[in-house]
Amino acid sequence: MSTVEPDTSEVTVEVPAGAVRQARGVITRTLTAWGLTHLTRSAVMVGHELVANALRHGIPPAALRLRRTEGAVLIEVGDGSTALPRIAEIDNETSVSGRGMFIVSRLARAWGVRPLPTGKVVWAELA
Repeated sequence: MSTVEPDTSEVTVEVPAGAVRQARGVITRTLTAWGLTHLTRSAVMVGHELVANALRHGIPPAALRLRRTEGAVLIEVGDGSTALPRIAEIDNETSVSGRGMFIVSRLARAWGVRPLPTGKVVWAELA
């Protein structure tokens, strides 16, 4: 995937189908380069869920972007679908999936969707 320079404030990579593991690696390497290792665990979980959702429910290609701002990291994942993510009602006894956006909502300070003419970007902010 990519190497990260410590002084960069943004990293963007295309994520092909089946590359969620590589996306987790990009997040880990980026936060390490930025000196934000304390956010790694939450960022990897949030990024994993956003990328997995884009690859499972969206229209390829998916793109992962990490942006460092004053006091926060923004994780954005875009794809070509206009379908909006939602927090699903989960039956804990029988459901084996559907918890992705619930996890994102619990770990992120804020999250949302930015519609685009050719799809959408789902974002989450970690403090």
